[in-house]
Amino acid sequence: MDEPRDIEGALREPDIARHLAAIVESSDDAIISKDLNGIIITWNRSAERMFGYAADEVIGKSIRLIIPHDRQTEEDEVLSRIRRGETVEHFETMRRRKDGEMLAISLTVSPIRAGSGEIVGASKIARDISQQRESVRRAAFLAEASTILASSLDYESTLKSVANLAVPAIADWCAVDIERDGDIVRVAVAHVDPTKIALATTIRERYEDPESAYSVPAVIRTRKPVLIPHITDDMIVATARGDEERLRVVRSLGLSSYICVPLVAHGQTLGALSLVAAESRRRYTDSDIAFAQDVAYRAALAVDNARAYDQTQRANRLKDEFLATLSHELRTPLNAILGYSRMIRGGLAGGDKQAKAIAAVERNATSLTQIVEDVLDVSRIVSGKLRLDVQPVELPQVVEHAIDTVRPAANAKGVRIRLVLDPRAAPVSGDPERLQQIVWNLVSNAVKFTSRGGLVQVRVERVNSHVEVVVSDNGVGIPTEFLPHIFERFRQADASTTRQHGGLGLGLAITRHLVELHGGSVHASSGGSGTGATFRVKLPVMIVHPEALQERREHPRSARGEFEISVPNLRGVRVVAVDDDGDALLLVRDILEAAGASVMTVDTAAAAIDLLERSTSDVLLADLGMPQMDGFELIAHLRRSSNTALRDIPAAALTAYARSEDRAKALRTGFQMHLAKPIDPGELMAAVAALAKRIQPD
Repeated sequence: MDEPRDIEGALREPDIARHLAAIVESSDDAIISKDLNGIIITWNRSAERMFGYAADEVIGKSIRLIIPHDRQTEEDEVLSRIRRGETVEHFETMRRRKDGEMLAISLTVSPIRAGSGEIVGASKIARDISQQRESVRRAAFLAEASTILASSLDYESTLKSVANLAVPAIADWCAVDIERDGDIVRVAVAHVDPTKIALATTIRERYEDPESAYSVPAVIRTRKPVLIPHITDDMIVATARGDEERLRVVRSLGLSSYICVPLVAHGQTLGALSLVAAESRRRYTDSDIAFAQDVAYRAALAVDNARAYDQTQRANRLKDEFLATLSHELRTPLNAILGYSRMIRGGLAGGDKQAKAIAAVERNATSLTQIVEDVLDVSRIVSGKLRLDVQPVELPQVVEHAIDTVRPAANAKGVRIRLVLDPRAAPVSGDPERLQQIVWNLVSNAVKFTSRGGLVQVRVERVNSHVEVVVSDNGVGIPTEFLPHIFERFRQADASTTRQHGGLGLGLAITRHLVELHGGSVHASSGGSGTGATFRVKLPVMIVHPEALQERREHPRSARGEFEISVPNLRGVRVVAVDDDGDALLLVRDILEAAGASVMTVDTAAAAIDLLERSTSDVLLADLGMPQMDGFELIAHLRRSSNTALRDIPAAALTAYARSEDRAKALRTGFQMHLAKPIDPGELMAAVAALAKRIQPD
């Protein structure tokens, strides 16, 4: 019975007052009391934290001190309701802190009554709901911004819309910069005062220090966001560096806070988003920078998606242009081959005309072969399967061979080729065939784009630790806007149907890759259309033993395009050829019978097996791509045979499947050789002679 009496004693009136005062002081909400005229009577610690005024600064003053000018009527309405004995509950509004920042609060105002019941004042409980409101506002902003960014693949347009959405919702000034081809371009800017956009642009162009840690270039370069919560006048003075005009114009912007975050998507920095507070006097915090990063990430994804789509569309256009060009370039030699062949067959090309027709067929077939080789080279480059046969190489000799190959075409066109050799040019390490291909590509390209009577100069010179091959012409030149794309695959300065010069647009791309495989570099320069062009290849020199170079001199490779046939003696050699293409079989038969071989032909693998089981043969030539049973299955079947003659028959794959993986599979499956179509007659004869152990020519 003693305990209740103790509690009863503890709740005497003075103690209750102290207890209630402690509760008020420890509350997280601002608790304020005022009289019926709005004069502040009490002001707890949370009110001090929330509004920035100490109690002794406001007690005895009007509550209107913290009410914005445009909300003064709210106080009149609240006091009126209090006098009527009403309670104002959960009234959401805005109040101004001492530093001028606006604060979102929820108010509950209740009447205070004297002992007699008379209303003598009001108690006000203010809860800070700015974070709650900010969360809702940010969520709504992100939803609307995401909708805008997803609405179009024109990312510049959508970024402008997002910048306009950001002002004044989250900033007084918003800018978006995008990195494009090494330059930083401002694609979107918005300001609460549009008249200041031009001023801000001028300040950026004249005064921005790209080395400053707070600059847009620095944020893009380092990928680190920056925050300046409060921009002081001292900061502005420091950045002005004594420039009074700069100080004046920067001050006129009234900057108060600043955020800049990078636009990053899939590990790539695409640009930066800048948010600036000025007129609103907003001060950004760490939570604002996290929110800005969220916005920037969504914007970066939109930019990345738009660019990916644009690249896909551009790739599709280039592919379509390339296929159209390829079709044209293939049809052109095929037209001559087919036309002259039919003329010869129809007896329309007799005497001298027949010789010219055959030369035209051979010339166009060679051109067709080169087109196919270029396409295959690109395939090897893309798949990373292009390999070099590296050895010491005297570059002058390689250059001379390449020029000798191009010279007939240059003479026919009336273009002079001048060769200048530096006797100090040292050997390089590389693949002679591929180095010759590099020079051939550049010189033939120069001849193609040089008008009759023009000059192509080729210089080989030693420059420090490099040997340079410089190919210059006084031809049509390279348009300035196309120069950065000159070595890209499938790119041509003129891909229209009215273009003056043929080609697939692959030669220079192949050249660059081959040069880089040799550890060198290639550079193109031109003053523009009509000024000619210069291509400079730099290759590192190497130190080699004299005997290695002597061996190279004694066994030079034939120049590109040379045509020689050494006919071996194939009399008595029995060959079985299988191919589903009748013309291909006829060509093989004619070539080998010209060397004395006996050739039997079949058009299916099954027929080949039957023929080989019934007759004795010395060599098998088989196509790889055939219906029902292909060449791989055929050779595998023969290699498993219990018949020793079939199991051990020498075999070569003669096929249009010319990739390195096709060759490797053919050899792995059981063929001794892999011969790619179109086949040179001399090469086919030599291959059959080697397989039949008939190495010596007739």
